[in-house]
Amino acid sequence: MNPRYALLALVLSLTALTVKGDELTVEQIQSLKARLKSLKDNLSSHITSRNVSAGQAFAAAAADPRAAIELYLNCVKTVEYDREGRPETDFRAWRDGQEDRLKDPQFITSLQQQLRYLMLSCQAAESEDKAQIFGALMSYVDSLSSLTEMPSGPVTQSVANSVFAKAYFLDRLLGKAENWEPTPINIAGIYSRTIMPYLREKDPASLMNAWDKRIEQQARLVTMLEEKKEEELRGLNRDEERRARNNQTNQGGAVGEHSKEEFTQKTLPQLQWGKLKDMFQYVDQVNGAKLMLDFVEANLKHELGEQFYAEFEELVTSAQGVGSSRKPGTLAPGESNIPAQ
Repeated sequence: MNPRYALLALVLSLTALTVKGDELTVEQIQSLKARLKSLKDNLSSHITSRNVSAGQAFAAAAADPRAAIELYLNCVKTVEYDREGRPETDFRAWRDGQEDRLKDPQFITSLQQQLRYLMLSCQAAESEDKAQIFGALMSYVDSLSSLTEMPSGPVTQSVANSVFAKAYFLDRLLGKAENWEPTPINIAGIYSRTIMPYLREKDPASLMNAWDKRIEQQARLVTMLEEKKEEELRGLNRDEERRARNNQTNQGGAVGEHSKEEFTQKTLPQLQWGKLKDMFQYVDQVNGAKLMLDFVEANLKHELGEQFYAEFEELVTSAQGVGSSRKPGTLAPGESNIPAQ
Protein backbone atom coordinates (compact mmCIF):
# COMPACT_ATOMS: atom_id res chain seq x y z
CA MET A 1 0.00 0.00 0.00
CA ASN A 2 1.11 3.53 -0.73
CA PRO A 3 2.57 4.94 2.55
CA ARG A 4 0.38 8.03 2.27
CA TYR A 5 -2.84 6.00 2.02
CA ALA A 6 -1.72 3.63 4.74
CA LEU A 7 -1.08 6.54 7.08
CA LEU A 8 -4.48 8.04 6.21
CA ALA A 9 -6.18 4.73 7.02
CA LEU A 10 -4.36 4.61 10.34
CA VAL A 11 -5.49 8.14 11.24
CA LEU A 12 -9.10 7.38 10.26
CA SER A 13 -9.11 4.24 12.40
CA LEU A 14 -7.85 6.22 15.39
CA THR A 15 -10.45 8.91 14.75
CA ALA A 16 -13.21 6.31 14.75
CA LEU A 17 -12.02 4.93 18.05
CA THR A 18 -12.00 8.41 19.57
CA VAL A 19 -15.56 9.18 18.40
CA LYS A 20 -16.84 6.02 20.03
CA GLY A 21 -15.05 6.86 23.23
CA ASP A 22 -13.26 3.51 23.20
CA GLU A 23 -9.80 2.98 24.62
CA LEU A 24 -7.13 1.01 22.86
CA THR A 25 -6.44 -2.47 24.08
CA VAL A 26 -2.91 -3.76 24.54
CA GLU A 27 -3.34 -5.88 21.40
CA GLN A 28 -4.51 -2.85 19.38
CA ILE A 29 -1.55 -0.77 20.55
CA GLN A 30 0.86 -3.52 19.53
CA SER A 31 -0.90 -3.79 16.18
CA LEU A 32 -0.61 -0.03 15.62
CA LYS A 33 3.08 -0.09 16.53
CA ALA A 34 3.63 -2.87 13.99
CA ARG A 35 1.76 -0.84 11.35
CA LEU A 36 3.82 2.24 12.16
CA LYS A 37 7.06 0.29 11.88
CA SER A 38 5.96 -1.04 8.50
CA LEU A 39 5.12 2.49 7.36
CA LYS A 40 8.46 3.77 8.59
CA ASP A 41 10.31 1.04 6.71
CA ASN A 42 8.36 1.81 3.53
CA LEU A 43 9.03 5.53 3.92
CA SER A 44 12.75 4.98 4.51
CA SER A 45 12.94 2.77 1.45
CA HIS A 46 11.13 5.38 -0.63
CA ILE A 47 13.43 8.19 0.55
CA THR A 48 16.55 6.12 -0.11
CA SER A 49 15.31 5.25 -3.59
CA ARG A 50 14.54 8.91 -4.29
CA ASN A 51 17.97 10.04 -3.08
CA VAL A 52 19.76 7.40 -5.16
CA SER A 53 17.72 8.40 -8.21
CA ALA A 54 18.58 12.06 -7.63
CA GLY A 55 22.28 11.25 -7.26
CA GLN A 56 22.23 9.36 -10.56
CA ALA A 57 20.52 12.25 -12.33
CA PHE A 58 23.06 14.70 -10.91
CA ALA A 59 25.99 12.48 -11.95
CA ALA A 60 24.74 12.21 -15.53
CA ALA A 61 24.15 15.95 -15.83
CA ALA A 62 27.52 16.78 -14.23
CA ALA A 63 29.27 14.89 -17.01
CA ASP A 64 27.47 16.58 -19.92
CA PRO A 65 27.03 20.36 -20.37
CA ARG A 66 23.83 19.94 -22.40
CA ALA A 67 22.38 17.57 -19.83
CA ALA A 68 23.29 20.03 -17.06
CA ILE A 69 21.38 22.84 -18.77
CA GLU A 70 18.42 20.58 -19.52
CA LEU A 71 18.20 19.40 -15.91
CA TYR A 72 18.55 22.98 -14.67
CA LEU A 73 15.66 24.16 -16.88
CA ASN A 74 13.47 21.21 -15.90
CA CYS A 75 14.09 21.84 -12.21
CA VAL A 76 13.38 25.57 -12.49
CA LYS A 77 10.16 24.79 -14.31
CA THR A 78 9.12 22.25 -11.66
CA VAL A 79 9.97 24.35 -8.60
CA GLU A 80 9.21 27.91 -9.67
CA TYR A 81 6.40 27.42 -12.17
CA ASP A 82 4.59 24.06 -12.00
CA ARG A 83 4.42 23.88 -8.20
CA GLU A 84 3.49 27.54 -8.00
CA GLY A 85 0.69 27.09 -10.53
CA ARG A 86 2.23 29.57 -12.95
CA PRO A 87 1.41 29.15 -16.66
CA GLU A 88 3.72 27.52 -19.19
CA THR A 89 3.94 30.80 -21.09
CA ASP A 90 5.61 32.47 -18.10
CA PHE A 91 8.28 29.79 -18.00
CA ARG A 92 8.94 30.07 -21.74
CA ALA A 93 9.27 33.82 -21.43
CA TRP A 94 11.77 33.42 -18.56
CA ARG A 95 13.74 30.79 -20.49
CA ASP A 96 13.97 33.01 -23.58
CA GLY A 97 15.33 35.81 -21.40
CA GLN A 98 18.07 33.48 -20.10
CA GLU A 99 19.46 32.60 -23.54
CA ASP A 100 22.80 34.39 -23.14
CA ARG A 101 23.34 33.13 -19.60
CA LEU A 102 22.60 29.54 -20.58
CA LYS A 103 25.36 29.75 -23.21
CA ASP A 104 27.92 31.24 -20.82
CA PRO A 105 30.74 28.67 -20.34
CA GLN A 106 31.44 29.93 -16.81
CA PHE A 107 27.80 29.46 -15.79
CA ILE A 108 27.70 25.98 -17.30
CA THR A 109 30.93 25.00 -15.53
CA SER A 110 29.51 26.24 -12.24
CA LEU A 111 26.34 24.21 -12.80
CA GLN A 112 28.37 21.07 -13.44
CA GLN A 113 30.50 21.64 -10.34
CA GLN A 114 27.36 22.10 -8.26
CA LEU A 115 25.81 18.93 -9.69
CA ARG A 116 28.97 16.94 -9.02
CA TYR A 117 28.97 18.09 -5.41
CA LEU A 118 25.23 17.41 -5.11
CA MET A 119 25.90 13.84 -6.23
CA LEU A 120 28.53 13.48 -3.49
CA SER A 121 26.17 15.11 -0.98
CA CYS A 122 23.43 12.57 -1.75
CA GLN A 123 25.89 9.70 -1.40
CA ALA A 124 27.17 11.12 1.90
CA ALA A 125 23.64 11.51 3.24
CA GLU A 126 22.87 7.86 2.48
CA SER A 127 26.17 6.46 3.76
CA GLU A 128 27.17 6.11 7.40
CA ASP A 129 30.75 5.27 6.36
CA LYS A 130 32.44 8.19 4.62
CA ALA A 131 35.13 5.80 3.36
CA GLN A 132 32.82 5.00 0.46
CA ILE A 133 33.00 8.54 -0.89
CA PHE A 134 36.27 9.79 0.58
CA GLY A 135 38.33 9.19 -2.57
CA ALA A 136 35.74 10.92 -4.75
CA LEU A 137 35.59 13.86 -2.35
CA MET A 138 39.37 14.31 -2.45
CA SER A 139 39.28 14.21 -6.26
CA TYR A 140 36.53 16.81 -6.23
CA VAL A 141 38.56 19.18 -4.03
CA ASP A 142 41.58 18.68 -6.29
CA SER A 143 39.43 19.67 -9.26
CA LEU A 144 38.37 22.88 -7.52
CA SER A 145 41.95 23.99 -6.99
CA SER A 146 42.73 23.23 -10.65
CA LEU A 147 40.07 25.54 -12.08
CA THR A 148 41.42 28.19 -14.43
CA GLU A 149 38.58 30.66 -13.79
CA MET A 150 36.86 31.62 -10.60
CA PRO A 151 33.41 29.93 -10.45
CA SER A 152 30.35 32.05 -9.81
CA GLY A 153 26.62 31.72 -9.29
CA PRO A 154 25.33 28.25 -8.33
CA VAL A 155 28.61 26.81 -7.06
CA THR A 156 29.03 29.59 -4.50
CA GLN A 157 25.70 28.77 -2.81
CA SER A 158 24.58 26.00 -0.49
CA VAL A 159 23.47 22.88 -2.33
CA ALA A 160 20.52 22.68 0.07
CA ASN A 161 19.20 25.94 -1.42
CA SER A 162 19.75 24.89 -5.02
CA VAL A 163 16.87 24.46 -7.42
CA PHE A 164 18.04 20.86 -7.94
CA ALA A 165 17.68 20.00 -4.25
CA LYS A 166 14.27 21.64 -4.12
CA ALA A 167 13.08 19.79 -7.23
CA TYR A 168 14.04 16.45 -5.69
CA PHE A 169 12.90 17.38 -2.15
CA LEU A 170 16.45 17.17 -0.81
CA ASP A 171 16.70 20.63 0.76
CA ARG A 172 15.88 19.45 4.30
CA LEU A 173 18.12 16.38 4.06
CA LEU A 174 21.13 18.32 2.78
CA GLY A 175 20.56 21.31 5.03
CA LYS A 176 20.85 19.38 8.30
CA ALA A 177 24.10 17.48 7.65
CA GLU A 178 26.46 18.56 10.44
CA ASN A 179 29.59 16.88 9.13
CA TRP A 180 29.17 17.94 5.53
CA GLU A 181 30.01 21.31 3.97
CA PRO A 182 26.96 22.57 2.04
CA THR A 183 28.79 24.96 -0.33
CA PRO A 184 30.55 23.32 -3.30
CA ILE A 185 33.37 25.87 -3.63
CA ASN A 186 34.26 26.11 0.06
CA ILE A 187 37.53 24.18 0.18
CA ALA A 188 38.19 25.23 3.79
CA GLY A 189 34.77 24.01 4.91
CA ILE A 190 35.09 20.68 3.08
CA TYR A 191 38.39 20.01 4.82
CA SER A 192 37.26 21.22 8.25
CA ARG A 193 33.88 19.48 8.35
CA THR A 194 34.56 16.23 6.51
CA ILE A 195 38.10 15.44 5.38
CA MET A 196 40.09 16.27 8.52
CA PRO A 197 37.63 14.70 11.03
CA TYR A 198 37.57 11.53 8.92
CA LEU A 199 41.38 11.28 8.76
CA ARG A 200 41.82 11.98 12.48
CA GLU A 201 39.59 9.02 13.25
CA LYS A 202 40.36 6.61 10.42
CA ASP A 203 43.76 7.43 8.92
CA PRO A 204 45.96 9.76 11.02
CA ALA A 205 49.02 8.87 8.95
CA SER A 206 47.51 10.77 6.01
CA LEU A 207 46.81 13.94 7.98
CA MET A 208 50.05 15.77 7.18
CA ASN A 209 49.69 15.19 3.45
CA ALA A 210 46.07 16.37 3.62
CA TRP A 211 47.15 19.54 5.42
CA ASP A 212 49.78 20.24 2.75
CA LYS A 213 47.15 19.79 0.05
CA ARG A 214 44.67 21.99 1.86
CA ILE A 215 47.17 24.82 2.31
CA GLU A 216 48.25 24.62 -1.34
CA GLN A 217 44.67 24.50 -2.63
CA GLN A 218 43.39 27.37 -0.51
CA ALA A 219 46.40 29.50 -1.47
CA ARG A 220 45.82 28.77 -5.16
CA LEU A 221 42.14 29.66 -4.89
CA VAL A 222 42.94 32.95 -3.16
CA THR A 223 45.53 33.78 -5.85
CA MET A 224 42.98 33.08 -8.57
CA LEU A 225 40.43 35.30 -6.87
CA GLU A 226 42.97 38.09 -6.42
CA GLU A 227 43.88 37.98 -10.11
CA LYS A 228 40.21 38.12 -11.08
CA LYS A 229 39.65 41.13 -8.84
CA GLU A 230 42.60 42.98 -10.34
CA GLU A 231 41.38 42.16 -13.83
CA GLU A 232 38.01 43.69 -13.03
CA LEU A 233 39.71 46.92 -11.91
CA ARG A 234 41.82 47.44 -15.03
CA GLY A 235 40.83 50.46 -17.09
CA LEU A 236 38.62 52.02 -14.39
CA ASN A 237 39.01 55.59 -13.25
CA ARG A 238 39.64 56.38 -9.58
CA ASP A 239 35.98 56.68 -8.56
CA GLU A 240 34.96 53.55 -10.46
CA GLU A 241 37.87 51.64 -8.93
CA ARG A 242 36.88 52.72 -5.42
CA ARG A 243 33.29 51.60 -5.96
CA ALA A 244 34.46 48.31 -7.46
CA ARG A 245 36.77 47.63 -4.51
CA ASN A 246 33.92 48.35 -2.09
CA ASN A 247 31.71 45.89 -3.96
CA GLN A 248 34.44 43.25 -3.83
CA THR A 249 34.87 43.79 -0.10
CA ASN A 250 31.13 43.46 0.51
CA GLN A 251 30.77 40.28 -1.52
CA GLY A 252 30.07 37.41 0.79
CA GLY A 253 31.26 34.05 -0.17
CA ALA A 254 32.26 30.62 0.74
CA VAL A 255 35.64 30.89 -0.93
CA GLY A 256 36.89 32.42 2.28
CA GLU A 257 39.48 35.15 2.19
CA HIS A 258 38.97 37.83 -0.45
CA SER A 259 42.39 39.36 0.11
CA LYS A 260 45.70 37.71 -0.58
CA GLU A 261 47.24 39.89 2.12
CA GLU A 262 44.65 38.74 4.66
CA PHE A 263 45.24 35.13 3.70
CA THR A 264 49.01 35.48 4.05
CA GLN A 265 48.93 37.42 7.32
CA LYS A 266 46.15 35.62 9.15
CA THR A 267 44.72 32.52 7.52
CA LEU A 268 47.96 30.88 6.44
CA PRO A 269 49.49 30.98 9.96
CA GLN A 270 46.25 29.46 11.32
CA LEU A 271 46.45 26.65 8.78
CA GLN A 272 50.11 26.01 9.57
CA TRP A 273 49.27 25.95 13.28
CA GLY A 274 46.38 23.56 12.69
CA LYS A 275 48.75 21.19 10.92
CA LEU A 276 51.19 21.23 13.85
CA LYS A 277 48.40 20.62 16.36
CA ASP A 278 47.26 17.58 14.43
CA MET A 279 50.84 16.34 14.28
CA PHE A 280 51.12 16.65 18.07
CA GLN A 281 47.75 15.08 18.84
CA TYR A 282 47.49 12.35 16.20
CA VAL A 283 50.83 11.64 14.49
CA ASP A 284 54.11 12.38 16.31
CA GLN A 285 53.97 14.07 19.72
CA VAL A 286 57.74 14.57 20.08
CA ASN A 287 58.36 16.23 16.72
CA GLY A 288 55.01 17.99 16.93
CA ALA A 289 56.02 19.58 20.26
CA LYS A 290 59.37 20.70 18.87
CA LEU A 291 57.82 22.27 15.78
CA MET A 292 55.02 23.91 17.79
CA LEU A 293 57.54 25.42 20.19
CA ASP A 294 59.55 26.84 17.29
CA PHE A 295 56.36 28.17 15.71
CA VAL A 296 55.20 29.87 18.92
CA GLU A 297 58.61 31.47 19.44
CA ALA A 298 58.71 32.72 15.84
CA ASN A 299 55.19 34.17 16.07
CA LEU A 300 55.09 35.64 19.59
CA LYS A 301 54.58 39.14 18.18
CA HIS A 302 52.03 38.03 15.61
CA GLU A 303 48.43 39.16 16.20
CA LEU A 304 47.58 35.52 16.89
CA GLY A 305 50.67 34.88 18.99
CA GLU A 306 48.75 34.88 22.27
CA GLN A 307 46.30 32.30 20.92
CA PHE A 308 49.13 30.06 19.68
CA TYR A 309 50.89 30.23 23.05
CA ALA A 310 47.72 29.51 25.06
CA GLU A 311 46.77 26.51 22.96
CA PHE A 312 50.29 25.07 23.05
CA GLU A 313 50.48 25.56 26.83
CA GLU A 314 47.19 23.71 27.33
CA LEU A 315 48.27 20.86 25.08
CA VAL A 316 51.55 20.44 26.97
CA THR A 317 49.82 20.72 30.33
CA SER A 318 47.27 18.04 29.42
CA ALA A 319 49.87 15.67 27.90
CA GLN A 320 50.40 12.52 30.01
CA GLY A 321 53.82 11.48 28.74
CA VAL A 322 55.41 8.05 28.31
CA GLY A 323 54.72 5.71 31.20
CA SER A 324 51.39 7.25 32.12
CA SER A 325 48.75 4.83 33.33
CA ARG A 326 46.17 6.52 31.17
CA LYS A 327 45.05 4.59 28.11
CA PRO A 328 46.11 6.09 24.73
CA GLY A 329 43.49 8.32 23.18
CA THR A 330 41.59 9.01 26.41
CA LEU A 331 41.34 12.20 28.43
CA ALA A 332 42.03 12.58 32.11
CA PRO A 333 39.23 13.91 34.39
CA GLY A 334 38.69 17.61 33.81
CA GLU A 335 40.98 17.56 30.78
CA SER A 336 40.03 19.30 27.54
CA ASN A 337 41.05 18.54 24.02
CA ILE A 338 41.92 21.52 21.79
CA PRO A 339 40.28 20.96 18.39
CA ALA A 340 42.46 21.43 15.32
CA GLN A 341 41.65 24.11 12.79
